[in-house]
Amino acid sequence: MLARTPFTEVEIEGVGTYRLPNQWQSQRLGRLRGEKRHTAVLAIGCGMTVRQLNKFLPDKQQEVHKAYLALMSPSNVVPLADPVPAETRVIPRGHLSIDQKLAIGRWLLHNKAALPHGHFGPWLDKQEGLSRGMASQCMRLATGGRQDARQGSAL
Repeated sequence: MLARTPFTEVEIEGVGTYRLPNQWQSQRLGRLRGEKRHTAVLAIGCGMTVRQLNKFLPDKQQEVHKAYLALMSPSNVVPLADPVPAETRVIPRGHLSIDQKLAIGRWLLHNKAALPHGHFGPWLDKQEGLSRGMASQCMRLATGGRQDARQGSAL
């Protein structure tokens, strides 16, 4: 099975490049509700204001919306090439050996690198039996305790 790299931006003719909002932008958008929020997500993704986006013709606005849907589609997520082996699965209230923590840390770092910026924390929250603290500990162990800009402690 070939692994497909997810795309993180879409080029729209006459508009520019559309990218999903980052974590900071998403927090700011959390204050808005309904149609205002949706329009703001589309505008920020294009790097413009809502007023600028509203000046576009409806067909261009529709293309921006299609780009948003393409980036949010479940088919844009990379399937894991190698799932976690059974001996590395986290057992609730169980103790893990150093080798198991190393394997989990490598698996987490692999998934973090495959996800777009700002998506690792929500993905990690969906993993049952794995707390953020344990994930941080496993990742720190897998990297030898070093933290670079791409794999910081911000989960």
